[in-house]
Amino acid sequence: MKIAVKICKYLILLLGAFIILMSFDSFDGTDTFGGMLLEFIMNSLPGLILIGILILLWKKELILGFLMIAAAIGLFFLFKFYRDTSEKWLTIITVEVPLLVSGGLFLYYKLKHKKLTE
Repeated sequence: MKIAVKICKYLILLLGAFIILMSFDSFDGTDTFGGMLLEFIMNSLPGLILIGILILLWKKELILGFLMIAAAIGLFFLFKFYRDTSEKWLTIITVEVPLLVSGGLFLYYKLKHKKLTE
């Protein structure tokens, strides 16, 4: 079970890195360098926040699980996945599934681990 939790942590880390990687699309040459840099920072902020939360709460799986599920629910409404799922299924698989699976696994692991230690 510990290996699955570590895999989920690294999966969240990869998701944050993927979001930052997609932010490099801001440097397309249509704006000034300052404008492109500001757009890059704004677009990479969710990935940086996700990685920051993961690093800060690396040992606190219970809180991390709740935050990942809350992030998945929040992103569900932010990206408006409830409207037209047929066109957004790839984004749902890329963003929502890792957050929901890892959040659920963190909660399951921590609650099971807590019962075993009592």
